[in-house]
Amino acid sequence: MSFADEVKGKKVLVFGLGLQGGGVGDALWLIKHGATVRVTDLKSEDELEDSLAKLPDNISHSLGQHLDEDIEWADIIIKNPGVPDSQPQITLARELGKPVFTSIALVVKEARDKTIGITGTRGKSTTTELTYSLLNSLFPGEIIKGGNIPGTSGLQLLDQLADVKYLVLELSSFQLTNFHDHQLSPRYSILTNIYPDHLNRYEDMEAYQHDKSAIYAYQNSTDFLIYNQTNQIAASMASSAPGKLIPFESSTLPDLTLQLPGEHNKENVAAVYELAKILDLDLASFKEVAEEFSSVPFRLELIRELDGVRYYNDTTSTTPTATIKALSSFSSPTVLILGGDQKHLPTDDLITALKDSLNLTDIILLGSHNIPEFTSKLTNSCGDLIRSQVNSMVEAVSDATSAVQEGGIVLLSPGFASFDLFENEFDRGRQFNQAVKSLNLISTSSLDH
Repeated sequence: MSFADEVKGKKVLVFGLGLQGGGVGDALWLIKHGATVRVTDLKSEDELEDSLAKLPDNISHSLGQHLDEDIEWADIIIKNPGVPDSQPQITLARELGKPVFTSIALVVKEARDKTIGITGTRGKSTTTELTYSLLNSLFPGEIIKGGNIPGTSGLQLLDQLADVKYLVLELSSFQLTNFHDHQLSPRYSILTNIYPDHLNRYEDMEAYQHDKSAIYAYQNSTDFLIYNQTNQIAASMASSAPGKLIPFESSTLPDLTLQLPGEHNKENVAAVYELAKILDLDLASFKEVAEEFSSVPFRLELIRELDGVRYYNDTTSTTPTATIKALSSFSSPTVLILGGDQKHLPTDDLITALKDSLNLTDIILLGSHNIPEFTSKLTNSCGDLIRSQVNSMVEAVSDATSAVQEGGIVLLSPGFASFDLFENEFDRGRQFNQAVKSLNLISTSSLDH
């Protein structure tokens, strides 16, 4: 029985409506397929105003709190991946024997053999977009993508599966948690790398790795795991995988002229190269697509070149490792916008990399009042590099612009979560883009006069 048939006439609770559009899309799909829907979220009605405006006026909701009675009411719960399994009402649902799903797990359940699942601490978005670009160039109209992409609903993908050749999914550790419940893994899986992350949610790295392992743990011997053999943790994890193991590293790439900066992006392209060989794709087409591919929004994205200065947006750099990778991608004099909120990740390697960097000229600390231990260590090790500590993106971009040399780079690669000053990392990235574009307008205006 398909899930569309299963929900008809059932009471379904969307647990965690969210602000990115996925919960709204799931709710609309459920209504379309005959379910009675209720939504719940810890955010208030005012905070969710835009999301609620897209739903029918008469839809039932509990906002600002989660209630046991909503769980007791529901036949099925669709859980936002951002909600941990330890959440009290989710624990209650399992105790009552209520089925708890994440929407993307339901999609893979119905299209496992068509699914290319991509996960990792870093690089999964770029790898997903490049994979989609390659496949869509060869099979136009037969490829869909989804998963950990803002604005996409998992359940709405179910209506598109019939004529699809491949389903390309970016999968976060939060989404993969539910795959363990269903003993479910995609037929084709890519593990880009594993570094410390989300230790504000996970008890330790072992728990984080366990969720990531769902990308391959339930494969069979004819499935494929493409993994980064130069990343120690990824290689160690892959050794226990039941499917066919396909290693990759940047040195396995053919001779290419890439627009994507950085060694880490060569690794991402190398993963897609191995996938192309597995799927017996035209490698000339791979080369063409890979060389034309520039960047993914908010991931080392070149926003503007102004007065000889390049402005790069890497707001999805929410870990120290990501900032190290970003900084090492450039050789020009660089002003770094750094900092944010706590994720309880180790930072010593980042401080060493900043101290030893040959191209880093200045650091602008953005917010960062909730990470005093890091700021203290940074001041002790790299105090001469810290130009200022500011509390808005406009100030950060303005100070960075004043500090940067001609021919240099302003790099937003924060290395931390965004919740001290912003709604999320995408809000942080949009504010950076706007601040940079405002600089451009000011510069253009002054030239005109």
